[in-house]
Amino acid sequence: MFEMVSRWYQRRFSDPHAVSLVAILLFGFITIYFFGHLIAPLLVAIVLAYLLEWPVVKLSRMGVPRTLSVIIVLLIFISIMLIALFGLVPTIWTQVGNLINDIPNMYNGLQKFIMTLPERHPELANLQIVETVVTNAKNQALGLGESVVKGSLASLVSIATLAVYLILVPLLIFFLLKDKEEMLRMASGILPKNRKLANKVWHEMNEQISNYIR
Repeated sequence: MFEMVSRWYQRRFSDPHAVSLVAILLFGFITIYFFGHLIAPLLVAIVLAYLLEWPVVKLSRMGVPRTLSVIIVLLIFISIMLIALFGLVPTIWTQVGNLINDIPNMYNGLQKFIMTLPERHPELANLQIVETVVTNAKNQALGLGESVVKGSLASLVSIATLAVYLILVPLLIFFLLKDKEEMLRMASGILPKNRKLANKVWHEMNEQISNYIR
């Protein structure tokens, strides 16, 4: 058993490039698992910068300086996001407000309907059952109102978080795109030297993802 495990280890991990790949993946997984909530804006910015790199490269090939290309692409991206945000959020907020305003009318209509059940269907309901149903419905409506208030407070926190993302993420995207080569050189100095296999895997993944984007 020990010899089999030893042979498997030597076959899989005798190559320093494979060890480097495993170490990089393990380090990335641990970092995201334990510190993902802290570096979430950076992770979002990295993903968006990767997606926006393609139009930046296209503009650069047309003769536009890279910094100007980054500014143009980022402004277009922010404009689209703002249009989507301010176009959809007010509509959703208005619909939610209308629903909340209609809750009392809906409750009164339901109450009237239930109170007329004994008159229309005496064999199905009596007055005591109707009163119990109305009381339960009232309690549920009060609980719903409390939940709406709590949800509104939570939404304020979410809006504050969104505001931070709207400011921080574009700044991170700008510097990630503008100083891409410098950051890659810095990352290359930190990563293990024997990373030929990791580079190969990355280039293959990059090619596949680029094909989907295009």
